[in-house]
Amino acid sequence: MTSAPGLSFANLTLMLDLPQLPAIFLVNIKNNVKILTNEIKQNITPSEDIFYPHNRINLQNKKINKMGRVRKYSNNESWLFGNPF
Repeated sequence: MTSAPGLSFANLTLMLDLPQLPAIFLVNIKNNVKILTNEIKQNITPSEDIFYPHNRINLQNKKINKMGRVRKYSNNESWLFGNPF
């Protein structure tokens, strides 16, 4: 069985948390809509670059790798390591 102080703590927690639930839900919905619109924008605009939407710091393209250095391998199909992506 639970004690009276335990029940009062549970009631206090519910009283303090319930009014915050709508704000928490709205923030989550806003973030999900923002992510969805960003993904739709990225799918609409064609790009030839390698694109990782969640990696905003180390951007890559066909000439620069994820470390910011020039790629060692070209896009040459005849060589074994010619197509890195």
